[in-house]
Amino acid sequence: MHDAPPATQLPALRPAEQPALPAATQPELAELFAFMTEAELRFDSLRMRIVDRRVTAAGDEIETHDVWLRHPGRAKVVSGRGTTTDRDFDVWVADGEKVHTYDAKGNTATERRIPTRPVGAESPDLPPWSRIYLPVTTLPAESLADTFVHPRGFCHNVLMTGTVYKRGTAAMPNGREAILLRCDHPRTSHVLTDRPDHWLEVGVDVQTGMIVLLAEHVGETMTRHAEAVSVSLDERIPDEAFTLHVSADTRRIY
Repeated sequence: MHDAPPATQLPALRPAEQPALPAATQPELAELFAFMTEAELRFDSLRMRIVDRRVTAAGDEIETHDVWLRHPGRAKVVSGRGTTTDRDFDVWVADGEKVHTYDAKGNTATERRIPTRPVGAESPDLPPWSRIYLPVTTLPAESLADTFVHPRGFCHNVLMTGTVYKRGTAAMPNGREAILLRCDHPRTSHVLTDRPDHWLEVGVDVQTGMIVLLAEHVGETMTRHAEAVSVSLDERIPDEAFTLHVSADTRRIY
């Protein structure tokens, strides 16, 4: 008989070093970026809907991302395209150890382990921006959900490569207050938008530090507008919300 392998130790939800921004003054950019890196530490659970509108060569496209998150480790993201009758959507579910996915259009499902981080990559001996951030709850890599909820990489790899201006605050359509930023010509970009008139508009939630607005512009033309149209913090999310149900005829692949 062999002993069962130890369960994966999920990172604890430690208190944020900076619980809130100063109420009286506008934060400096360095202070705001530091505040954003700890966004996920300011809530225990999150429900968010992101609507992503893009202008492409094929015309206007809309994609909707519904996010459920409960610390530590539990998350689900449902991303839909087209109308509800198109069955063009996919589901991503994580429990802290494994990731389950379902592609409705191809009727396929997968189950894989969450990738492990390089040993020592988050060591306090490294400079802060050289460490790999280990999220309390993982979200799909390189997705809008991950960018909005875990904005550390976006600050370092995108905002800090351009010229950033604060444009004041605004009440967002979701009812939350956001600090608006403009970033001119960020260097981390696809070739097609590596132009001097490429700029970003970013809305940062005042309470949590999450990104709630990300709009791309080329000159006066908006090419992308992604916004968190609804945000709910610390509501009870039952275990059933993180269960992925698939039909018997679903093809399972690695």
